[in-house]
Amino acid sequence: MVGGARNSARELAKEFTFSSGRALFLAFSTLLIVVLAAAPAPAAGGAPLPQNQPVAPVTDFTQRCLTCHSQPYLGQVEVDGRAKSLFVDPTAYKDSVHGLLPCNACHTGFTPDPHQMVSNAEFFAQTAGEACRNCHDDQFEMYKQSYHGTLSRSGSAESEKAPLCVDCHGSHAIQKVNTLAYRQGIQDVCGRCHGGREATYLDTYHGKAVTLGRQAAATCVDCHGSHSILPVANPQSTLSQANILGTCRRCHPEASKGFTTFLVHITPTSPKAPLVVFLVAMFYLVLIIAVFSFGGVHTLLYIYRGLKDGLYFRKGGH
Repeated sequence: MVGGARNSARELAKEFTFSSGRALFLAFSTLLIVVLAAAPAPAAGGAPLPQNQPVAPVTDFTQRCLTCHSQPYLGQVEVDGRAKSLFVDPTAYKDSVHGLLPCNACHTGFTPDPHQMVSNAEFFAQTAGEACRNCHDDQFEMYKQSYHGTLSRSGSAESEKAPLCVDCHGSHAIQKVNTLAYRQGIQDVCGRCHGGREATYLDTYHGKAVTLGRQAAATCVDCHGSHSILPVANPQSTLSQANILGTCRRCHPEASKGFTTFLVHITPTSPKAPLVVFLVAMFYLVLIIAVFSFGGVHTLLYIYRGLKDGLYFRKGGH
């Protein structure tokens, strides 16, 4: 009996020791996991990241940049044969939509210290595009898929002429797109590449209304689009056969299919104009010349008769 009790006591002691060790192991493992989870992740070099480290604010270099670039005598830099002015009008910049942004928000990588002149057009195009994309990513993606964006990446001789963001919006004096001043200048912006189109636009009701100050009148971008301009032959274009009626109905809700047959961007007196338009334009031209010629001859004859009869030199009312 005594020997059996001793064996049972040994077994109980062993079981208690094992259970205690297992409990301690589990407690230690749990504590280790908690500590590792709370510790910051190591940096790429193996050192732990500092905790509660404040993010350094972006230094505003505007005043130091304008120390030089606000001077008109700073001159120009030639970029692939095209002159780019280094002068920045401080007032125009302050009044622009980016007037509250520091220069280095767009001119990334530059410091106000004397820096090397950049005369590479590809560098200008890349940095300008990326600077705009940092804040206007949606518009930049639409531009990339547009005709202008596709042309800029084509690598052809025409790609250098493809407009970038700054070509349409400007750089240091960017205006709000919903102002009358901006809308009145859109035809001139588009006319830089599409010469002659702005004149035919100004001949229409839309062009005359915008010129006279009607802000709601349609401009180039209202019909062709802004960042996602596509050729008319593209089914996704705002002026394709599938979409043109919907485009017109944005301003003219009652427009019918016949409304879309209105001819725009044509010179009526040009032989390249549709025959009916050309004939009507020539008829009006001949009619106007004939009427004014008849009126002019009639006036001259009336003056001649008055001089001959002395109507202009009589006295006493006779």
